[in-house]
Amino acid sequence: MNLVFARTVAAGAAATLALTLAACGSDGGAQDAPIVSQVSGDSYDGPPVELSFWNGFTGADGAYFDAMVDSFNAANPNVTVKVTTSEWGDFYQKLPVAVESGNGPDVAVMHMDQVSTQAAQGALIGLDAVASDLGLAEDDFAEAVWAGGVYDGARYGIPLDVHMHGLYYNKDVLRAAGLDPEAPATTGEELLEHLEVLKAQGVQGMWIDSTGWMRTWFTALQAQWGGQAVSEDGRTVTWDDESGVKALTWLTDLVRKGYSPENVGQDGYWKAFADGQNAYVIGGIWEQSNPTFEAIDWGVAPLPVIGDTAATWGSSHQLTATKQVADDADKLAAAAYFINSMSKDSIVWAQANQVPARASVRESAEFAAIPGMDVFGPMIDTTVLPQNFPGLPDALGKLEEGINAALLLTTEPKAALEASAAEAQLIVDRNQKKFGY
Repeated sequence: MNLVFARTVAAGAAATLALTLAACGSDGGAQDAPIVSQVSGDSYDGPPVELSFWNGFTGADGAYFDAMVDSFNAANPNVTVKVTTSEWGDFYQKLPVAVESGNGPDVAVMHMDQVSTQAAQGALIGLDAVASDLGLAEDDFAEAVWAGGVYDGARYGIPLDVHMHGLYYNKDVLRAAGLDPEAPATTGEELLEHLEVLKAQGVQGMWIDSTGWMRTWFTALQAQWGGQAVSEDGRTVTWDDESGVKALTWLTDLVRKGYSPENVGQDGYWKAFADGQNAYVIGGIWEQSNPTFEAIDWGVAPLPVIGDTAATWGSSHQLTATKQVADDADKLAAAAYFINSMSKDSIVWAQANQVPARASVRESAEFAAIPGMDVFGPMIDTTVLPQNFPGLPDALGKLEEGINAALLLTTEPKAALEASAAEAQLIVDRNQKKFGY
């Protein structure tokens, strides 16, 4: 049963704040998630406030986001944003407890597949009214990116970006093999032809390891064959269907057919790529800044159509506000303004090798001038984003185990997927009872 209440607050000028506490889950497993109404985020004229902001940008991208925050602070002397950066895994684990104790952030950025989990645990506040007041709508975002900020019918995330995989190719290796260095493979057939040419010359052309990142390769290929990890309602594990078996068989064949060495260490394919030992790697947009590429001639292209249709793996960072600001009108208004500013001014973030979520930013001349965006920008239309159900990341850990077993050649792809799906279904069943979806 929902409890709706409203109160009047002052934040510069009078504003109305309504909080809907939406109880989620029939067994009470999920926490109450406040939903904010009628709060504008296009400006902040209230008294000085300090906002705590958490993120997981521990790589080179962190410097770009810090610069964005610094610019915001300089332009808004009455809002001071304090940044805390930690590893994503630690961040996601600590956030619900920290917020519940009042020691968490006021605003945070997270991957879209974490939005539902954090919202279901009561850490986040709904932002539908903020999005409405700002005029944010699906037509300025890719449909899947916009939907990624929604849980249980309410919006908890404002999209910041999309980041996806492409096909990196070493032009030096292709050239040495007699292949056109300016014509990377665009289909599965072409890719296998190139790998055969390379193999004949003693080059294992597409290395693959057995770590967690292979789940993203698998996700792209399963989508190309029309499948996904779980059913549309999130209740049934489906990665062991025909599309999944085709995807994992294709990946395993890279090892079985000698296109990749066995037992490649974590990120070993990137070292081999930079050392001229392999020609092709599926990798993220962020790898364009990989310093080990400086000594080689390389390029990047869309992921080849290996299955029936074009698709590549991707994800999105979403800007959120926590329930710590729900009872502080000034912090709430400042948080909404900060979130809007980061999303709207994301051209700086694009320089960190992230595709802005807003179409208006992607269509700008500044965006077009950024190297590599002519390849990655259009890929937003074929990017498969994570399914967003509370607790699903835990179940996907079982998928990683199944993929790894197949790539290590200890289990056949079909059997590996079936075993991992059976274990994951137990987790999904528990999540349904806990979170009530």
